[in-house]
Amino acid sequence: MIERKHKVYLQNFVERNMHILPQPKKIERLNGSFCIDKNCDIHTNPLFLSQANRFAELVENCCGFRPSVVDDMESSRVIFNLDETYRHEQYSVMISDGVATVIAGDEAGCFYAVETLRQLLSLDFKQEIVSCENCYLTDQPKFGYRGLMLDVCRHFFGVDTVKTIIDLMARLKMNKLHLHLSDDQGFRMEIKKYPLVNTIGSVRGGSEVVSDGKRYVDEIPHEGYFTQDELRGLVAYAQERHIDIVPEFDVPGHCIALIAAYPELSCSGKVTEVRKKWGISKDILCAGNDKVYEVVRDILDEICDIFPSEYIHLGGDEAPKERWCNCKLCKQRLSELKLGSFEKLQTYMVECFREHLAEKGRKVICWNDGLGDDANGEIVSQVWWVHGCAKRTATKQINNGRKAIMSATPYVYFDYPYSVTPLKKTLSYNPLGGVRASARENVLGVEGALWTEYVADTDKLFFNLLPRLDVLAECAWGYHTNKFFRYLREKFAVYSALGLTFNGNINDNGPIKRRATTRKFWHENSNVEVDAYKAAHADKD
Repeated sequence: MIERKHKVYLQNFVERNMHILPQPKKIERLNGSFCIDKNCDIHTNPLFLSQANRFAELVENCCGFRPSVVDDMESSRVIFNLDETYRHEQYSVMISDGVATVIAGDEAGCFYAVETLRQLLSLDFKQEIVSCENCYLTDQPKFGYRGLMLDVCRHFFGVDTVKTIIDLMARLKMNKLHLHLSDDQGFRMEIKKYPLVNTIGSVRGGSEVVSDGKRYVDEIPHEGYFTQDELRGLVAYAQERHIDIVPEFDVPGHCIALIAAYPELSCSGKVTEVRKKWGISKDILCAGNDKVYEVVRDILDEICDIFPSEYIHLGGDEAPKERWCNCKLCKQRLSELKLGSFEKLQTYMVECFREHLAEKGRKVICWNDGLGDDANGEIVSQVWWVHGCAKRTATKQINNGRKAIMSATPYVYFDYPYSVTPLKKTLSYNPLGGVRASARENVLGVEGALWTEYVADTDKLFFNLLPRLDVLAECAWGYHTNKFFRYLREKFAVYSALGLTFNGNINDNGPIKRRATTRKFWHENSNVEVDAYKAAHADKD
């Protein structure tokens, strides 16, 4: 049951249960109401049997009784029908004359319909009988790619935490979880052919922190990685919720953890340690060393064996070329290939791995700052860096035919405090800005990013993520209105019931207070916001 201090959230949620997030494409209120009691039966098309049973389980958890799935449609009060003319992920719900009828064209659409019914009927909370107003709604997403990137390298979060995030995403009809599995500060996936990646590369001796008014390295060891069996379990768990896990193996930069395990993969070959500080390292994989290409292909093979995702992310961002400029092997490779710059050498390197993945039927995503105009047109650009000419370059590439995922730092980077990226700013994000109407189909969708340099525990993780995840889903689904923030407050009852830390302050606090908070975040205490929120709520307990 909900604790007393959360009852005001619950009362508002139940009274206004026509409010659905993300907001549907079209919803119309009808006269009358609908209820589910112990006499309710469910009829379903066989293709939707698992979703009918999932709905019955939600009702059972809410009310204590489980509706039966029966063959007789005439006597049923909840019906799941198939309409093959519906597009992928499209669904409709008609609630009228004592019957709730769901229509979908595939199981994904039916899954989302059940999530809508969960909200309409307030099935997250204990009730004797559930009810809602009669209505008709039709819905489908504006964007096919609706994602969240989770960095488990800077700070490692295990299986249970990732499953919680998957569950939250599924409630919001998001469909891509991008797992950032390798970086300078840790390699977080078991690699059987190269075990030192885990015994050395998954352990670091300390972490850069901002606390007590100073920035320093705390020298507290941090370690962890997913076994391959754990990752397979996460893939299956996500697939049941119609979410694809997109793995990222970042090359040629952000590879210090890999280089610490196998120093011969760098230009210098010098022994180094897994990086404790954040930021960008000058040491990257050597582009002239054939062994590097062999190791990367081997690791990609193990990644492909675990992740069935259409996409494999190869990073490509923030790769300084200073070491290459002074490396005999890199300069020799540059000369042999008759390339005009070391940037083109990175393009060549990534293309080698793209071809390898293409042979396995996979497509490649790279961060936009690592993609020159000469990069293969099949590579999807993840547009995060939008400062200076980078935004114009990315938009030009999209207009010229390159597919893209939009992740502009100022709007959807959730490692930053709310003082830097308030909710209203995220909601204002227009991923199609500057893209010609004829090229908008090249924008696959939207992805938020939760980097974890300054996110060391689950309280901070969920505080930074919630309710930003709702705002992100609203942007990606695509039909938000000026009612969004009023509806958003009603979601806090759900987060309270789940026992998750979240930011309940929807207001942005004004520019003066935001600047002061931001200054404290960078120079005094990177947990300034979550500490203040927890202290305020502790006073109310």
